[in-house]
Amino acid sequence: MAQIDRHIAAADWIGRSSIDRPPSSEPDKSAEIGDLWRILTVRRAWVLGTAALLTFIAVAYGFLAPPLYAATAQILIDPRDKQIVTNDVNPVAMAPDGGVIQVESQARVIESDSVLTRAARDAGLLDDPDFGGVGTGFLSWTLRTLQGEGYAPSTDAAAEGRAVRALRRRLAVKRADKVFVVDVVVTAGNPDKAARIVNAIAAAYLKDQTSARADAASRASAEMASRLDDLRKRVNVAENKVEKFKAENGLITASGQLISEQQLAESNNRIVAARARTAEARTRLQQIKDARGTAFGPDSAPEAIQSAVIERLRSQYAELASKEADLRTQLGNRHPYIEAVRTQMQDVKRLTEVELARIARSAETDYQRAAANEKALTSNLDELKRGSIVTGEASVRLRELDREVDTSRAVYSNFLNRSREIQEQTGIDTTNARVISWARPPAERSWPLRLLLFAGGLVSGLGLGAGLAFVREYLDPTVLSRRQMERLSHTSVVATYPEFKAGSERPASVAASLTLDRLASVRGQIHPPGQALSVLVTSAASDAADRRSTIHLLAAVATARGERVLLVEADLEAPPEENASGPGLIEVLRGEAGMAAAAKADSESGAARIGIGDIAKASREALSRANIEQFLAAAKSSFDLILIDGGVLTGNLRIGPLAAASDRLLIVAKNGATRQRDLLDILDISEVLGSPVSGSLFVDRYAAAA
Repeated sequence: MAQIDRHIAAADWIGRSSIDRPPSSEPDKSAEIGDLWRILTVRRAWVLGTAALLTFIAVAYGFLAPPLYAATAQILIDPRDKQIVTNDVNPVAMAPDGGVIQVESQARVIESDSVLTRAARDAGLLDDPDFGGVGTGFLSWTLRTLQGEGYAPSTDAAAEGRAVRALRRRLAVKRADKVFVVDVVVTAGNPDKAARIVNAIAAAYLKDQTSARADAASRASAEMASRLDDLRKRVNVAENKVEKFKAENGLITASGQLISEQQLAESNNRIVAARARTAEARTRLQQIKDARGTAFGPDSAPEAIQSAVIERLRSQYAELASKEADLRTQLGNRHPYIEAVRTQMQDVKRLTEVELARIARSAETDYQRAAANEKALTSNLDELKRGSIVTGEASVRLRELDREVDTSRAVYSNFLNRSREIQEQTGIDTTNARVISWARPPAERSWPLRLLLFAGGLVSGLGLGAGLAFVREYLDPTVLSRRQMERLSHTSVVATYPEFKAGSERPASVAASLTLDRLASVRGQIHPPGQALSVLVTSAASDAADRRSTIHLLAAVATARGERVLLVEADLEAPPEENASGPGLIEVLRGEAGMAAAAKADSESGAARIGIGDIAKASREALSRANIEQFLAAAKSSFDLILIDGGVLTGNLRIGPLAAASDRLLIVAKNGATRQRDLLDILDISEVLGSPVSGSLFVDRYAAAA
């Protein structure tokens, strides 16, 4: 019956006040920077528990996981290839980016299937169970079945594929900044195996580069050789076209030049020489004509008439003249000897004239011959000029055909030489890459690193735990600060209490004294001085202990200040052991006991205390508004302050008339412990009961005083 009465009373109060009930507030899921540390402190069990769990898992993995060893080989890849010949197939010039892109590309080549397949074969990984080899055990069969390979026949291609996939998972190719050195790292469960695999990969890369260069040279040589036949035919066609054109146009060449052009040049040279000879003959003839009659003059004879006969006659004439002069001096001018000498001198002159005439006739003949030869050559030159004009157009076309022949012949020659060079380069390795550090079996394991795992597990656990704490706080937020409490309750915080523990008695007493001073005028409600004040204190279920401690502290401080204080236990949901025997509030309301008989001294606070009484008798009639107002009126006549423990108001709805009749309704909340949903429910219930919350008492575990 008591349970039925309780629900009926609650429904009655809620129904009568539902019209004036304000809309429910939503939890405040925002948090300030300072609240984050409070969240972590309050929910430290999540943080520390998660950190401990992940640390334990990491450490257990570090001790139970099989060790792995990492072997490293270093390969120097110079982007400038070795220059063996002048015209290499591969460029040797440095790229604008310093060759970094080329080195990065070579690093990817190391991870290619061709290199890893060759390395897997050389290192004997096709049958290695760690690298995809087919095992005979039940576990290997199960794994192959789960991967869809249980019924597939094992072939070399399948074995190579499994080995390459497993090797790629264990392979790391790294390059530091601003260097051309590539680190090839392989991780395996055995140090010797790791070193063997790394060295096999390095050797396979060098072989792959050599074969790739040789294949490139072979392909280039084959492509150029296929072009040589076309170029050879093109040269033959061009040469045949030139010869045919020459034959059709009568253009005969000798020593790379047309015969007509040679003849024209030679004829021009001959006519120049003929003209020179004609001029020379004419000059000689004129000199001979001018010299006749003056052969024995004082001047020397001109070069044109100089001959042995003339010179001899001149000598004889000179001797006779000298003799004639001597005789004339000795014998006189008319001596017969002198006449004889003079006769001889006349004979010499006559002979000289005869010789000069002969020379003149000879010079005349030479002149006529030279002039005739010049005329003939001039006629021949004119004829050649006319023939050259006729063949000029054909010569232009011929020169064009000759240029085509020269171009085709030059291209063919270059292709032929380049083809031979590339063919010779097939056996030459121009790759400038070498292994500068071959791998050695590592002496220490690379994984698991127990200290790193411990630190990682601890840090990640703390981070994950903090994240879980924040998520849990977001999903089920609590009151974090005094300002948030005021925003949620829409009332002011009357006082802030430190956490109730040893050493906090003095600041807690100060906060309680401040609370008593402010009770008279909270939320705009002014209580006349000198009149007794009734205060009902409620809280969420999680703050029950702080609520009781606050009520007893307020009672103790008020008693110490000389006030008469009455503590009333009105929590109908309290455990049975807390309801002491004897008459209590229920009996007083039912009229079965007086207030003086129910009130007993409280040993903790020194105030008078009325217990709840027999909860089974808490009927609707007993908790009526009239009985409660009569009880409060009687209590105010005997006491100055009535402190009522209203328990958790959301579950203690039967005392609604008591909450409505009380002068003040206070909520006790604790940061990091009071759920916002519980606080909002209390606020909603207080509005429904017609007794809005007057203020709140905030317990701050981080505060030392109010």
